[in-house]
Amino acid sequence: MVETKIDTDPIQQARKRAITAILTTGYWISDRLSEVLKPFGISEQQLNVLFILKKQPDQACNLSEVQSQMMHKMSNATRLVEKLRLKNMVTRQIDNENRRKVEIKITQKGLELLGKVESRLNECHLPFYDSKLCPEEFNRLAELLDKFRT
Repeated sequence: MVETKIDTDPIQQARKRAITAILTTGYWISDRLSEVLKPFGISEQQLNVLFILKKQPDQACNLSEVQSQMMHKMSNATRLVEKLRLKNMVTRQIDNENRRKVEIKITQKGLELLGKVESRLNECHLPFYDSKLCPEEFNRLAELLDKFRT
């Protein structure tokens, strides 16, 4: 009988351990972020849209630009923008000549909310900074994760 070495192969075990650690850490961070955002009444994806728009405060961004920069690629950017618009966090302008062209811009209220959220996020991130990792290790971790995604 031929035995498969998948479960005992050290390379496969290392890969599985790394992927499990990445997923577990991602969910752990996401849970902490959700706790921080809950009092503000916005989701991680909505926060992501606001951060994208904040990078261009004096100019509008079209929906496809927002979508291309989203961290959660499966997010419905149209729905997220509409929810933010209803909360007066963004404005949405539809081009009269091309109805598919939608220009989105962050409002002052959206910028103010981001300021409050960023302040709270900084407090939330302090335990990460107080971890046993030194700056070089944080940089190395970021490089490894970038390499992993590519």
